[in-house]
Amino acid sequence: QSGLLAVEHSAYAEIRVVEAENVRYLLIDGGIHTAEDVATGESLLPYVDVLDVTKLFFDEPGRMLLVGLGGGSVVKSWVNEGWRVSAVEIDPVVTRVAGEHFNLRHDEASIYHMDGRNFLATSGETFDVVIMDAFGSSSIPFHLVTRESFALIRSRLAPAGILAMNVEATGWHDILVRSLAATMHRVFERVLVLPMAEPPNTLGNLVLLASDRPLELEEELPAPRDRFSPEYNRAHAWDNRFTAELEGVPILTDNYNPVDIWAERINLATRQYSHQHFDGVLRQ
Repeated sequence: QSGLLAVEHSAYAEIRVVEAENVRYLLIDGGIHTAEDVATGESLLPYVDVLDVTKLFFDEPGRMLLVGLGGGSVVKSWVNEGWRVSAVEIDPVVTRVAGEHFNLRHDEASIYHMDGRNFLATSGETFDVVIMDAFGSSSIPFHLVTRESFALIRSRLAPAGILAMNVEATGWHDILVRSLAATMHRVFERVLVLPMAEPPNTLGNLVLLASDRPLELEEELPAPRDRFSPEYNRAHAWDNRFTAELEGVPILTDNYNPVDIWAERINLATRQYSHQHFDGVLRQ
């Protein structure tokens, strides 16, 4: 069944499902949003494992809000460990594709089809963790990464709550990463960056954690069993955690936000990688 399995055109994006070498991918506007082992259904994207570090700050499962559903890997990871999950996805076609091709059961989470910021402004619910995973493919929704948006998220977090954000950048210290961290720091007391790319100046994902609580773990992370494992992804990101250099970078606001311009470099690198990785499959 390898090859191009589905192509959908929604009001928001082109959505493709591609299978190659026993891995099934969800591509949204050419960017990889989900990669799962066909046999096991396990996620193969390191950022999903690194987001799991956030769970270690809590003694027991609580409530998590996910903004940006993708193929549902993050939902499944958190639901499987007892968390109650709500997910906001602006594109109903993405939700349908996640169910049809990535085995996401729609009873695993409460799924809302609307803009993430609008949901935060109108729901009135509070969460222990808010995960922002809507940043990839053709653009970063600028209205989700402003000081005003982060203040809204903070108002929906429990007192010891954490915001976790997955972003893609061309290097650990990309202007996008530093500006996001600086903006988050205007709202939250602590901001920490967990990187994944090696070497550090290449395309890859980073998870930014923001909270008013100390972002310190009481115990060391388990030693990884091998280089290509969830344990390694978590340990590598945590061991290389850093606070971003904030001096001289713009604070993103509803009135000033150049992230769509910065994202063009990342979009180009992402598409080059996708076409090299999938070769003829994408041209079907």
